[in-house]
Amino acid sequence: MEAAGRREQARDEAQQVRADAQPDPVRGDILVVEDTPASLQLLSKLLTDAGYRVREAPNGELALWSAQAQAPELVLLDIRMPGIDGYEVCSRLKKMPGLDEVPVIFLSAHSDTDDKLRGFQVGGVDFISKPFQFEEVNARVMAHLKIRRLQQQLAAHNDQLQRESRQRLAEIAHMNRNASASVYCAALVHELNQPLAAIMSNAEAAELFLKMDPPALADVEEILGDIRRDDRRASELIQRMREMLKKSDPVAQRLDLNEAMAQVAALLGSEARMRRVQLHTEPAPLPLMVSADPVQLQQILINLVLNGMDAMGEPPQGGAAAAPARPRRITLCARRRDAAMAEVQVSDHGCGFGGNRERLFESFFTTKAHGMGLGLSIAAAIVQAHGGRIWADNNPGGGATVGFALPLAARAGAAA
Repeated sequence: MEAAGRREQARDEAQQVRADAQPDPVRGDILVVEDTPASLQLLSKLLTDAGYRVREAPNGELALWSAQAQAPELVLLDIRMPGIDGYEVCSRLKKMPGLDEVPVIFLSAHSDTDDKLRGFQVGGVDFISKPFQFEEVNARVMAHLKIRRLQQQLAAHNDQLQRESRQRLAEIAHMNRNASASVYCAALVHELNQPLAAIMSNAEAAELFLKMDPPALADVEEILGDIRRDDRRASELIQRMREMLKKSDPVAQRLDLNEAMAQVAALLGSEARMRRVQLHTEPAPLPLMVSADPVQLQQILINLVLNGMDAMGEPPQGGAAAAPARPRRITLCARRRDAAMAEVQVSDHGCGFGGNRERLFESFFTTKAHGMGLGLSIAAAIVQAHGGRIWADNNPGGGATVGFALPLAARAGAAA
């Protein structure tokens, strides 16, 4: 037992010796820029003894080269230097990627207010007058290093929050697409009936042509072409539905708002016919290229169109004696808003928004008896995530219009 105790004590002592031998963590990486050799050596020694890693630069040119080679955490910068003075060095640092946020503390024997103001104007964060007390220099260096590190932590935290926010938006948007799956499936079934019926009819006709004596091979060849065409159409419909309902991370692509609008009109065509609603599209005369996730953009348009259909209610019943009803029409209009933005407006002839326009894009707020209050809020979140804006208003003659604008994509070569 005593031997085991001695071995344990020896291990503890060895660990303590190793811990004592570990160098103290570096308190910060500082670039000291000073053209007076004695002052540069003194300040560098004091900072090194205080636990900082110090790099020396006797002039502005070497300071810029050193900072570009490896970004320091802080710069102590003399103002009066031959060649490039401290103000110019600071101004150039603030224009360099990766160095624009590095704190710069000016050192100068001149402490006029104008000197200090100029230092702050070019991007400095503090000003220490010469001759200085090292305790003051050390306190200011520690304070600005702490501020800089807190800023970096805050920026990293904000980046993480933005990533999580985008992920949550994608998840909620996917849930919203699934909640509307019954509408999509009904539309898919209706649209698939046409190509499938055509394939069956053509197959039966081909059988008859093959039984002829001699077989009408030219007619069969033409029929096979029709079958291939209808098969492609059915495949495209199924693929479109799979893209809409699958869960995936948003990926921005260059796409044409005119085409996106036409695809939604085709997808919801059968739903509109069942509700006796006319879907009318007004594309822009030229392509409107934006950078957006195609599935999310399609989801925005579908939400807006379905909201418009819901706002118009059930089709009127009765014969000629029935009271005249408002037009059952939804119009999708795409156009260039200005030099930087393109927009789509979805107008209906429904009940309008009443006096609730300021709350329309709030989550879980709805003017519909059985609505969830997510369609417009999700549309707004997607639009904002794409750098756009969304709005809504009542139409003067009845009904409502919801529009959104997205930034135009940069031109790709000469053909944008």
